[in-house]
Formats: sequence, C-alpha cells, structure tokens
Amino acid sequence: MTTKSFRRTTFLSVIAAALLAQSPASASYVCGLNPNGDNYLSMRSGPSSRSRELLRLAPGTYLEIQAARGSWYKVVANGSYVGWVFSQYVCD
Repeated sequence: MTTKSFRRTTFLSVIAAALLAQSPASASYVCGLNPNGDNYLSMRSGPSSRSRELLRLAPGTYLEIQAARGSWYKVVANGSYVGWVFSQYVCD
C-alpha cells in the first residue's frame, strides 16, 4: 500500500467514525390521543396553539424531536414534514 493510499484510507475511516458517532435525533411517536375526540395531533408552524396548523398527525406517527421550547417539540414527522407539536402527546 502506498503512502498516499494509506492516508486516504485513514482519512475516510476517520470521517466514517465521526459520522457514526453523531447522536441521532430522538425517535418518538404520537400517542395519548382521545380516540373518542379528534384523535389527531396538530402539527403547527410555531410553538403555540395559535400558530397555523400544517398537518394532522394520526396516532403512532413516527416523529424525530429536533428541539424543545416550553411544552412544545419541533419535530420531523415521517422523515419529511417539519413543525411543532404539543409535547403531552409524544411518547418515546
């Protein structure tokens, strides 16, 4: 193995290890909704019940928590939709 090849392999190994060491976002799901009520969780544009509703999330919808502000989580739903949900209805 040449010195250049060894350096490249070492560099790529370090990059791969760094990427694997990063902690993923918290994986959670929608839970605790009243099945006799609306039975959905509103995803909103901001951390407030007055913010515009973006989506209605069904029970069991997969969420990745990105941030928290008070009683609200900024989440990614189903890997693509970003918004805010009330934390009471999010389980690990």
